[in-house]
Amino acid sequence: KRLLKHLDSLRGDPESEHRILHNNTVGSLFAVDATMARGEIAYREGKYDEAFKCLRKAVRMQDELNYDEPWGKMQPIRHALGGLLLEQDHLDESEAVFRKDLEYHPKNPWAMAGLISCLKRKCGRNCCGGCGDSSSNGGESDSKDMEAEVVELEALYKAQRDSEWADYPVTVACACCAPR
Repeated sequence: KRLLKHLDSLRGDPESEHRILHNNTVGSLFAVDATMARGEIAYREGKYDEAFKCLRKAVRMQDELNYDEPWGKMQPIRHALGGLLLEQDHLDESEAVFRKDLEYHPKNPWAMAGLISCLKRKCGRNCCGGCGDSSSNGGESDSKDMEAEVVELEALYKAQRDSEWADYPVTVACACCAPR
């Protein structure tokens, strides 16, 4: 909460609207960070509706930032939103969040880890062996497609994480998520 107060004070400084980081004002970047921080704090306080409202707003705010490379806001907020939705079993929205993130950032390991976890849970919490129960997941054909997608994603993820460029073990969608 101290960080949040600090972000709010920095954001309130008139200079933050005149200072530019890449193509965005520092104030607009702080506004995204503060909204995300509010969401994560609310989540840890058990205020899930408030948390998800803030995180969804932070995603919209991040999407509205001016385009730049590298990104002015380096952490995709969808990772936190999708991961925390997944923790609370909001599987459909979590899946949609990770898929959208992968449209923006293909092969991002954080979003891939989140989507893999989400699909496995949707597949019957025991995918790749437990997906054949057509009564609980929309049909055997759907579960086979989902199982095939999980296998494909896991292969992509493994190849990426086995590369010499992978420097950090990514096991959850966001560092704010509980490890599985």
